[in-house]
Amino acid sequence: MERELNINISMLSEREFINIKDLKQTLGTSQNTIYRICDRKELNKYKFRGKNWFRTEEVISYLNSKGILSSNDCIKINMVNF
Repeated sequence: MERELNINISMLSEREFINIKDLKQTLGTSQNTIYRICDRKELNKYKFRGKNWFRTEEVISYLNSKGILSSNDCIKINMVNF
């Protein structure tokens, strides 16, 4: 089964930190998926005033390490579920 993952990195170039809501929108994924990525130590979250924040530089590095990120602002990749 294939599904398309839409990555919109325009928000990443505008700020140094983004919150969980913006990261969900950027990655097009759920909050639980983001927390699983953090639990696996693939992405760091920073707690400030009761909210989780993510350093955009680290998000970009994570996307690069997974081979997802390219120079396009909006990237579509095909994901295969096993």
